[in-house]
Amino acid sequence: MDREQAVLASGWRTVAQRAGSREDAKVSALRGQLRDLCVDAASALDVEIVHSDLELLAAGRAQPVLSKLWSAALGEALRSTEDDTVPAARRRELLELLGRIRSIETDLAQARLGQRDAFLRRIAEALASVRDARTVEDFLNRVPEAGCRLGFDRVLVSRVEDSTWKLHKMCVVRDPRWADELVAVGKASPPPLDGGIVEADVVSRADSCLVFDVQNSDRVVRDLVQVGKSESYGIAPLTVHGEVVGMLHGDCYYQRRDVEAADQALLSLMAEGLSHSLARITILEGLEALHRTAGLTMTSSAAVAAPAAPLQAVLPADNGPLTPREAEIMELLAAGHSNRYIAQQLLITVGTAKSHVTHILRKLDATSRAEAISRWLRGRYPR
Repeated sequence: MDREQAVLASGWRTVAQRAGSREDAKVSALRGQLRDLCVDAASALDVEIVHSDLELLAAGRAQPVLSKLWSAALGEALRSTEDDTVPAARRRELLELLGRIRSIETDLAQARLGQRDAFLRRIAEALASVRDARTVEDFLNRVPEAGCRLGFDRVLVSRVEDSTWKLHKMCVVRDPRWADELVAVGKASPPPLDGGIVEADVVSRADSCLVFDVQNSDRVVRDLVQVGKSESYGIAPLTVHGEVVGMLHGDCYYQRRDVEAADQALLSLMAEGLSHSLARITILEGLEALHRTAGLTMTSSAAVAAPAAPLQAVLPADNGPLTPREAEIMELLAAGHSNRYIAQQLLITVGTAKSHVTHILRKLDATSRAEAISRWLRGRYPR
């Protein structure tokens, strides 16, 4: 191997080590084949394998590099058929190189399917770790650690309440104290979701996004990013009944790389699965509270089987200080519905629904929806 090839091989190893490796044995073998192909192609063809090509390969995006090699090898092979002076051995070499490129492309396509299944397994395992949570609080406390199992270095879960971003819990794989510091910074001054920050877009659109060049962005919470030192991160919404009630943030800080589309896909898939669980836990938690209020006991299976009957049985005889419209909204709240759902059912705006809920909490002297539901159902409200 000459000096150029040695430098190329060394560069591959450096990039691969920096990117890290989570592949199984089959994918690792393909990495080796790609490395050898690049070294051989650099020697056999008039094509340069540059550092950016190695970055693509190490990041699992080999197709652009393979296409580059295929075009070079095919062009050389076609030219060789028109030149009688080209030795037969050279023509065979080019044909073999084309065959290797196509073979690796096929193997990589199959490996990607296998990796997709592996990703789904990892998501299933992460979701399983929060499956037996009995309350929303317990559920949210478990989410960040579950998210880090997907390969993120730091995962934050937060709530969205009253158009405000409220940080809840964070996991930093190497530094729990840093996690507590970041959450404390966010809790000290909860950022408003008024459109000035990227998170406001996630909430308004109920859609995921990637954020790059974080330290220079004017659409981030400056105090948080200065303490967190992120360069990029992904965000995915947590939704209940179509309304964004929380968010997941994830980054790859210790891996020293930007969050990529594949990372965002994992985060979004996990957020979708968590949203289903969160909706279920929210409803079950509310129904269990209703049953306790009615002096009954309930199992989760019973709640799922017949959720509406106990609610109708314990509705208060009078509305107390609530107006007929507020009582109507209160019934929907007690059934576990979101502001968005209430607005759709009553043909009002989400903002109007939120305003009604705020008035209800004030009239019932309650600090939360759960407390308001409990006071209303028991008829224990200020007179």
